[in-house]
Amino acid sequence: MLAKVFEVTQVRSEDELREVGEFRYRCYLAEGAIAPREDEEFVDEFDRIENAHIHAIRSAGRIVGTIRLHILDRYNHSSATMSAFSDVLMPKIMAGQTLIDGARFAVDPNLGSMRLPVARQALRLCMNYERTYPVQYGVAAVPQSRVPLYNRLYGFEQLSAPRPYAHLNKELTLIGVELQAHQLQALAS
Repeated sequence: MLAKVFEVTQVRSEDELREVGEFRYRCYLAEGAIAPREDEEFVDEFDRIENAHIHAIRSAGRIVGTIRLHILDRYNHSSATMSAFSDVLMPKIMAGQTLIDGARFAVDPNLGSMRLPVARQALRLCMNYERTYPVQYGVAAVPQSRVPLYNRLYGFEQLSAPRPYAHLNKELTLIGVELQAHQLQALAS
């Protein structure tokens, strides 16, 4: 049984990363976004770079969600999203913006009605990073079918057509949101 309170932790060890990789694997495989793998883990080269901040969301001691955040600026702009959409993102960075990139987002597909609260908890992390890092703009790569949901709930706008994305079977669409405008909108509602 799931608890109503979530524990959010930052991944700091190889064991924790392996646990997140196994969780991601189950979620992405269930969605048909990746092919089966012998090691049953979904970890990539962007998990171990300096600007990667991986979080696990737990309920009753087990992972129910995860997200990897990258802070992208002029000095450090490596991420899977940047690799796929550099033509859209680099002009923002070269104009002096700092971006937060939410990637490898996964929520347990068996949670039913608890999926949305877990997803909100993960996306709340992005907003909390604005307090620590000077980020002005949030980006994510999502399936085209989910763009209207992110627009309605969080104010994200579509920035590109769907494109191939690192290690996935599905193409993803780039979405973005001005964080200060989003926070003002959230306060008004």
